[in-house]
Amino acid sequence: MGIIIGGILGFKFGNLPGMVFGAWLGHWLQQQLTGKSSVSHKQEIQESFFNALFLTMGKLAKIDGQVSPSEIERTEGIIRHMNLNHDMRQRAIKLFNQGKDGLHDVDAALQLFGQFARRSLSLKQFFLEMLVDVAEADGSISAEEQALIERACQLIGYPVQLLYAMMKMRGFASADGYQQQHGGNHHQRRRQTVNRDAPFNPYQVLGVEQSDNKATIRKAYKRLMSQHHPDKLVSKGLPPEMMKVAEEKAKQVQLAWEKVKDLKGW
Repeated sequence: MGIIIGGILGFKFGNLPGMVFGAWLGHWLQQQLTGKSSVSHKQEIQESFFNALFLTMGKLAKIDGQVSPSEIERTEGIIRHMNLNHDMRQRAIKLFNQGKDGLHDVDAALQLFGQFARRSLSLKQFFLEMLVDVAEADGSISAEEQALIERACQLIGYPVQLLYAMMKMRGFASADGYQQQHGGNHHQRRRQTVNRDAPFNPYQVLGVEQSDNKATIRKAYKRLMSQHHPDKLVSKGLPPEMMKVAEEKAKQVQLAWEKVKDLKGW
């Protein structure tokens, strides 16, 4: 569009040489404006992701009454994994404490992230997976933690049915168990536990059944790799500091696919 408008105006005032110069100038201006707008929006997504994540992690850790050592350890592990500089580390800790102490509107932060990342389902899924990482640090997810994660789904605009599917893939209760209790008050929800001693289940990681055919399993693998690809997530607004976390998740998916191929003899 910049080339066309610039070319028309250039031709009007300078015939053919003016048209060429106008087209070039229009193209250059469009690149400058679009590029700045794109960078600015990406920074907004990254900022809102970071704020909402650590605020919600703090609230999640305290919501069932007390912050367990395992939840603190899991959060510190994520911060270490991100290799944050001193200022960013202190900011993450401050946000976590604000969420834990109820000193900030977590709902508003979640809504803001949802608005900026509205077209990126994979980025929202990665965000929720990190919340589940903290919630399950002690081997289970309490009714209160489950309710908060479901609310986060609603506020960022992520289908709760996909959350149930993701939880099932991670070894928690079936999606039906969640759905039957969805909509009730917190006391009607039950604690969700995961067996940490269970052997690595590649079919569970890929969200497929052992009886599924090769095409179905390969499709699930490709979809998950696309959703967890670090470069793709960063391009959509994942803070660059979190690329190592994304890489670890992508490795799990790749490992599951390689294991299935070995088991099936493909």
